[in-house]
Amino acid sequence: MPTKGALSDRRVLVIGASSGLGAAFSRAASAEGADVTVSARRGDRLDQLVEQMGTGTAVAGDATVPEDAVRVAQVAADAMDGIDLMFYVAGYGVLQRIADTDPDVWADVYRVNVLGANLAASAALDHMDRDGICAFMSSRTVGDANAMFGSYSASKAALDQCIRTWRVEHPDRRFIRVTMGNSQPTEFANQMGLDLLGDALEAWQQQAIPSAMTEADDVGLLLAQSFGVALDHPDIDSSELKLDAREA
Repeated sequence: MPTKGALSDRRVLVIGASSGLGAAFSRAASAEGADVTVSARRGDRLDQLVEQMGTGTAVAGDATVPEDAVRVAQVAADAMDGIDLMFYVAGYGVLQRIADTDPDVWADVYRVNVLGANLAASAALDHMDRDGICAFMSSRTVGDANAMFGSYSASKAALDQCIRTWRVEHPDRRFIRVTMGNSQPTEFANQMGLDLLGDALEAWQQQAIPSAMTEADDVGLLLAQSFGVALDHPDIDSSELKLDAREA
């Protein structure tokens, strides 16, 4: 008999699936047997991803817009007859010295990393039973406090606090925080801005922040398999998952 995948017959919604870890996870989840709905703002990228997977549903939308978040979850639930796992992978970060704080930059970073995550979870829960999972991509930068990356690490700390609040307000549901270290290839560095990248890398080296990288496809597969195990054990609350590269 053929071996069932870790996510066989599971219904998975991925927010932020157009590139990087979101796309890698979507491919892995599909390969592990899941029915996958992928969402992001760039519809053309989603169509390419679904074609690459050979299955799945693409629905373009902006998770930071309440109406879009509700619509995406509804389309996903209609296509898959419900949702077992919602994984919010969308993320945005800009390099900027804390002394040069730009309110518009901070607002944009928080809009994607915090508000979008909360809107996506709220919408998905309406189509999920108590055995389902809402998972969120957080970051090791919360503890590292990377120089010139204050808005990003602060937003991920705010996300972490929101996850804790979701748990106390909805104790009958499961919420998983995924703490992610460095990974490649992603488009994240392109968003950060190149003007301060050299200075930031030098500062991070002086801070002794680990620089080893995981491969996005490996991370995607590990996440798919880990979420599969969690879904298979609905009476266990596995609330934290930390992934990072091993130093040489």
